[in-house]
This record gives sequence, structure tokens and C-alpha cells, in this order.
Amino acid sequence: MNNDIIEEFLKYFSRALMLLLIMPVTNSVRGLVAKRMGDDTSDRQGRITLNPFVHLDLLGSLCIMLVGFGWSKPMPIDPAKMKNRKTGIVAVSAAGPLSHFISAILCYHVAAFLNYAPALATLRSGGNLIFCLYVIFNLLAQINVCIGTINLLPLPPMDGFQIINQFMGNRFHRWYFRNFIMIQRVSLVILLVLFYLPDQYSPLMYLISFVQGLLQMTASWVPAVFG
Repeated sequence: MNNDIIEEFLKYFSRALMLLLIMPVTNSVRGLVAKRMGDDTSDRQGRITLNPFVHLDLLGSLCIMLVGFGWSKPMPIDPAKMKNRKTGIVAVSAAGPLSHFISAILCYHVAAFLNYAPALATLRSGGNLIFCLYVIFNLLAQINVCIGTINLLPLPPMDGFQIINQFMGNRFHRWYFRNFIMIQRVSLVILLVLFYLPDQYSPLMYLISFVQGLLQMTASWVPAVFG
């Protein structure tokens, strides 16, 4: 089979795995953190589950399949139920990106073991299975880095903004709610511009590459030991 066809298949297969395996985990982590903070809304609505179909958002899923970045259904969170509203919102908002980064670290480690572990040397030399798995885990890691980094941007409705918003004063909150619709529209335009700028001019791509490099370094001990 043509290598280009294989690479294209692995790309979309990895994105499908992201939707079916990773997104349910990262979403459920948000719900579990919220529950820990005193808000059981997600739990009562059956959203803390690894069933992917509970979490899928049609448009967000299409975006992940087509461009490698998207979203799932928002987790139902009620800050009014939290024991400490500010701490709870910060914890839940941080849980999403952190869970994506941890997923990326795990994927980079698996990919490194597939590439360097002596026990897999025979399998590596005997066929393409190990190589395909290596590519899949690398792609999964990259998607997680992309989603986690973008979610940390200080733009509404991203998690980064939700975290920063908890430390802003009442004057800012009043301004934000008065201009909510306009701010959301401006935020969307900024995100689209960041996405569609050529990579060499995009600060977002530089940021994603920087985070990716940091997370890849966590697995650098594998080739150091086995390489």
C-alpha cells in the first residue's frame, strides 16, 4: 500500500481515537474535579463516563476529524454548588488542559518505548505494525498538545480565560458582562486569525511547538536508557 495512503489513514484513525478514547477521559476529569469541589451536576447528569457518545459534539467532532482541533460537549458545571467558587472554577478550568498534557506525556512515552525498547526490536524489524503504532501515539500526543495549549489561551470561552477571570476585580467583571457578545465575537476572530496565519508567522504555532517540545522532553530518558 502506498505510504501516503497509510499516513493519511493513520492521521484520521488517530483523530477518531482522540474522540472515542481521550476526550471522554479528559471530560470526565473535569467532572470529577467539579465533584471534588462540591458540584455533583456532571455526575447526576451521567456525564462522568467513558462512553464517548455522551461527550460528542457534532461540530466539534467534525473539526477534530478535519483539522485536528475541536471540542466536545461542555461539561455541566454549577459553580454555585462549589465549596469555594473561585478555587473550584480554577481547578475545573485547569483540569481540562492538564489532562490533555498528561495524555500527551503518556503518548510520547509509549511512542518512545515502541521506538527504542529492546524487547520490541524483533517486531520492529519484522513489519510495519510497531511503526504504525508509533505514528498513532505521536499523532495522539500532538492533538492533545494542540487542544491543551489552545484551551489555556486567555480568550473567552477558553479555560485560560476562566482561570484569569477569577482573579480580576468587580470592575472588570461588570465590563465583561456588559460587553459579553462583542467580546465573544472578537475572541472568535482572534482565534480564527491565529489558526489561519501561516505557521511561520503564527504565535499560536510557536506556542504549541514550545509546549510540545517541553512535553516530549519528559520521554527523553527512554532513548537515553535503551538507545
